[in-house]
Amino acid sequence: MHFSLRFSTFIFAAAIALVGCSSPLWEPPVSGSVIVERSSPDKKLLARLITAEAPGAYTLEVRDIQKGDVIVRRTIVAPVGYHAHIASLKWSEDSRIVTATIDHDFGENNRMFDLRTECPDA
Repeated sequence: MHFSLRFSTFIFAAAIALVGCSSPLWEPPVSGSVIVERSSPDKKLLARLITAEAPGAYTLEVRDIQKGDVIVRRTIVAPVGYHAHIASLKWSEDSRIVTATIDHDFGENNRMFDLRTECPDA
């Protein structure tokens, strides 16, 4: 009986580990949710990180605050890990580049994505 209980506990733990590897332990936000947004240092632009259909997929976009128009948009993807993504946006001082950082692995191997608001030659 003692062996059987230990074996059952092992099988149960292995099953939980396998389930955890095949799907996230957290529920991704609804598609179209704004995860984080931040205005540029010059207060002319607004960057947003918006959830897409697939878990871990996002749209990073920059809008003109005054007109409301989307200036530039990029699809980005981060691995789905054991915890919900922790996202942040940081602007360059000249408001030309916004960087999205996504923590998917307890601070290890964060994914970083840059988006330019204008051509590099401008």
